[in-house]
Amino acid sequence: MKKVILLYNPKAVFFDMPLALLAIGSVIDQNKYDVIIVDGRIEKKPLSILKKHIDKAVCFGITVLTGSPIRDALTITRAVKKEKKDLPVVWGGWHTSLFPEQTLMDEKDIDITVQGQGEETFKELVKKITNKESLSTVKGICYRNEKGDIIKNPPRTIVPMDQYSDIDYGLIDVEKYFEKKGKRQLDYISSTGCYFRCSFCADPFVYN
Repeated sequence: MKKVILLYNPKAVFFDMPLALLAIGSVIDQNKYDVIIVDGRIEKKPLSILKKHIDKAVCFGITVLTGSPIRDALTITRAVKKEKKDLPVVWGGWHTSLFPEQTLMDEKDIDITVQGQGEETFKELVKKITNKESLSTVKGICYRNEKGDIIKNPPRTIVPMDQYSDIDYGLIDVEKYFEKKGKRQLDYISSTGCYFRCSFCADPFVYN
């Protein structure tokens, strides 16, 4: 029986497809793991769905955008930890790329944060967690060690996005997103970074 990688997209006011979760889910070996993406914007009872898979889960990952999605991300994180205390919780996305250590300091139920491109980092994390190995060599993360100290590992080098696997849209129910959007719009990312330097945007900071 395959183990489960459980991923969650927090509630928000927009309905673009969870591209960050699709990206990391697409690089996982699906011969060994079932990747299950639950979207708080799409499902009426997302926690109930998560609870069905928690016992088989290797880890629980959430992508988090700074702002209102944090509230739902925290609510779900705490509920998952209450259900299974020893399940590693991994937060990634723009928020943890900007605040890698502060996120762990602010919330004890988060075990690991990922910075920058998450594909290779998450794939390596899954392997380490499955084999119960040290996280000390995983680049691009912050984590809480056995003593409770927060450790920040060296960053992972940014690589061209076309080195990664193609996005597996079969990991989500695409039709549900079309319904929410009110149009048949498929979302994808065609390039990495941005030429502009908007003061409100994390892109220049994360991708330099």
